[in-house]
Formats: sequence, C-alpha cells, structure tokens
Amino acid sequence: MPKKVYKDYQAHQTRIQAFRSFVVQNKWTIVSEQELDYDAHQITVSNGISRIPTNFYPSGKMVVGGKPGVLHDEILVWCEKHSTLSPKATDEQHAQLSLAGIQPPPTQTALQELQGIARIGIDESGKGDYFGPLVVGAVYVDKDTEAKLTNLGVRDSKQLYDKRILQLAEMIKMSCPHEIVVIGAKRYNELYEEMHNLNRLLAKGHAFALERLLEKMPCDLAIADQFGNESYIREALLEKGRAIKLVQRPRAEEDIAVAAASVLARAAFVQQIELLSSRLGTTLPKGASDPAIVTIGRQIVAKYGRETLAKVAKLHFKTTEDIL
Repeated sequence: MPKKVYKDYQAHQTRIQAFRSFVVQNKWTIVSEQELDYDAHQITVSNGISRIPTNFYPSGKMVVGGKPGVLHDEILVWCEKHSTLSPKATDEQHAQLSLAGIQPPPTQTALQELQGIARIGIDESGKGDYFGPLVVGAVYVDKDTEAKLTNLGVRDSKQLYDKRILQLAEMIKMSCPHEIVVIGAKRYNELYEEMHNLNRLLAKGHAFALERLLEKMPCDLAIADQFGNESYIREALLEKGRAIKLVQRPRAEEDIAVAAASVLARAAFVQQIELLSSRLGTTLPKGASDPAIVTIGRQIVAKYGRETLAKVAKLHFKTTEDIL
C-alpha cells in the first residue's frame, strides 16, 4: 500500500505567496503561473536574462527547473530555506544545492543554542583578496531583529552575489546597531610588517570592531568565526571587550548575527574595490587567483610606482613577487 502523503493546502498557499513576495523584492518578473497535476502550482520567473520555473506541491516539496545560473541558484536557496520536507527529502535538496556550488543554509539544530539571545556577530571580508582592504563587520542582534533578518534572507555572504549583498547591507544597517572597520591596504601592510601573522591582524580588526560597537550597544555575548589560536581575539580586546563572553567556533557564519556581519563586511569591501578601481582607471579583480591580477599589478607599478601598489594591495601575498 503506498504511503499517504500529507498535504497542507493552507501552508501551500502561504509558501506560494511568500515566493511571489520574494520575486517582487528582487525586482524580477513573474512570466507565468499555471496549475499542474497533483495540485501542484508552477511559477515561472525571469530576471531579464533567464527564465526559471518552480513547482510547488501541497506536501511542501518544491522543484526548481531550468539551467543553473544566478537566478536558478537564488531560487534554489530560497526553496531550501522554506522547505517543510522530511529529513530525507531535505538531504536531497542539500545535494542539489551542492551540485549548484551553494552551501546549504544552516540547520535549526546548529543555531538553536543562540536563538533569541541578544548577541554581537563579527566577521571579515577581504583577507583572501590581493587587492583592496580588510573589512570587519560587527552586528548586534536580539530576538526581534533576528526574526527580521531571517525573513530578509540574510545568510553568509559567500552564498550571495554582490548585488544582493549590497541590497541586504542597507537593510541590515537600518535594522541593527552595527560597526564596520575598514583597514586599507596601506595600513594593512604596516600592521602585517609589525605582526608577521595574519591571524593576529584579523584578531586586531575583530577586537576593534567589537569594542566600537560595545560603545554604542552594551552586550554580554559575542560570536566570531574561529581562526588560529582562540586567544588572539581575547588578547586584542580592551576593557569593554574583555568583560564580554566571546564564543569562537568553526562555521560561525551559520549564526544569523555573524551572517549579517559578513554581509556588511563584504558590502563595504565591494564598495572599496569599486572606489579604488575608479581612482586607478582600471578594474581591480577580486580574489587572488585571477591571472589578470599580475598583469594589472604590473601596470600599476609601471604607471604609479610600487608605493601606489602598497596602497591598494596586500604585499605579503606571493603574488607580489610575480608582479615585481
């Protein structure tokens, strides 16, 4: 006898309406809607480049069609977040996300220890990029803003495209007390010369962002990604920071507060890269593996000198040897 599939038609309609709102929020277009067999409903969405059909079933199952790409992947992540499937079915969607090159959103179990507790999340952007600054973001989240950020779709910035990151960053700034510390390449290089240790430099940035936010918003708990020796951040903290409980753990960006901090840090990094590119009259590539990095680095040295390279690039990267 086939297993009976539970159908919740009210939740089914709620999911469909939430998806429509998601489409509007991203300024995409609903091309068509139609009813399918088994009480399924299909919505086809376009971003002006591609069209992606998504099927919604009363069981809670959602199937994303079309070819992988920006629109497909963002819809896939949304469906994973709003899924009400069984653990087995959810595992299947996680596999689909992995094939698309997307890290699945964190599970409820991984987050529940901190849910609803007022806390500050801290994260950085730019440490793996040859050009541009190191940016650290810190965001204060409580029970109310946690729910708001979740509804906005805030997650680790590595799961998002830059356009969406810039949009979310503005919403986070309007919703939460926050602090953004930008360590420009020139200052970054000076600090690295003093410390000769990237993890200590990261810790200094994390501690400074936390201290500045604590001046505006007292808090008893902070969470950050674990890197290097756990004592690095604690040793870098001043009086206010040393009084706070600091939790460091791998994949801390699974927590909504850290995820929000990662979005603010990445948005500021992207804006700084665009500003530097505009000043130099050339597009500075992100990351550290693009072959164009060496070519552009040599052009900067030839036109402006090594001193200018030190103002826009992290000189301790091995890439500098190839440029000079």
